[in-house]
Amino acid sequence: MKLIENIKEAHLAATKRGQLANTRGMTLIEIMIVITIMASIMGVVGFYVVGALEEANIKEAKIQMGNLNQSLDMYYTRTDPHEYPESLQKLVDRNIMQEVPSDPWGEQYVYRRDSRNEFTLMSKGPDMTEGTEDDITPGGDGGES
Repeated sequence: MKLIENIKEAHLAATKRGQLANTRGMTLIEIMIVITIMASIMGVVGFYVVGALEEANIKEAKIQMGNLNQSLDMYYTRTDPHEYPESLQKLVDRNIMQEVPSDPWGEQYVYRRDSRNEFTLMSKGPDMTEGTEDDITPGGDGGES
């Protein structure tokens, strides 16, 4: 009986050693393939995340310009004769706004009083350069109010 148990233990030990000997790690090629697949996935995810952030910034700029439009209209109705301010800072001076916000890219909004009754309001957009196709207006129609 003891002999049979010793044979079973020896066989079990030999089998475990054999399994360990046959077990091998990943090759360099396999590791490189896994890294390449992971990098590709991260690239695709990153592309969509950056795109979503850009869309969120554009929406935020439009919301801020909508608020600026309302403040400008409030200024217009409070002046006699009715006129839009010469600069956005006048909204702060007249206690209509606490401060003039910057756009989501840290730039000042572009404001021009075209006449007493008209103005142009826009953000330079993601490239922070005025006059390019990524400029943002409150309604997408040139910023005329």
